[in-house]
Amino acid sequence: MRLFFPFILLLLASGVGAQTFRASVLAGANLSQIDGDDLLGFHQPGVNAGLRVVALFGEKWRVGPEILYSQQGARRNKNSLNVSDFYAFRLNTVELPLMVYYKDWRLTAEAGLSYQRLIDYTVSDFRRDDITLDFPLRDDLFAIKFGVTLYLSPKLGLNFRWSKHLTDLQVAEAPRLRGRTISLRAVYTLGAGEELPASPVEE
Repeated sequence: MRLFFPFILLLLASGVGAQTFRASVLAGANLSQIDGDDLLGFHQPGVNAGLRVVALFGEKWRVGPEILYSQQGARRNKNSLNVSDFYAFRLNTVELPLMVYYKDWRLTAEAGLSYQRLIDYTVSDFRRDDITLDFPLRDDLFAIKFGVTLYLSPKLGLNFRWSKHLTDLQVAEAPRLRGRTISLRAVYTLGAGEELPASPVEE
């Protein structure tokens, strides 16, 4: 993590001089679940918001970090028939993804790895009793991410992202818990925005 912020500064410093960077504001929502808790379905909503800076390598490739506030977890659906010891998990994290992007037409595909720092969390059992103190989770988590962005205009895009933890959430060996998250976010690009092909009307 200590190497992450110097990397951001390096991107900014090189980008300012060569005009090869682009910054964006991200805002949207998560739907998440946790594999291993027997609570099926993406029923836990949360916030996903932050900033992105990318360095451009030619017309199609780019790479860069994000810094996000991301809420994840799992929750029993009120109509669920699942047999589980839990009612809900709520995880509040600061997330630092490092992503690689490939842009073609109005679409940008993305893949990368993310470090997550757990700020705080709550766990409740099937009776909805708070068992957080008896259920320690890891402070440091890692995840893999894939996604795609459709740019509706040079400044505004719609991003879909899938994420899964590579490390277990729980400190204890059992049960093994790993989160999965689907994110839908608006991407607002600062400055001149993205270069996009002309629409048929403009042609």
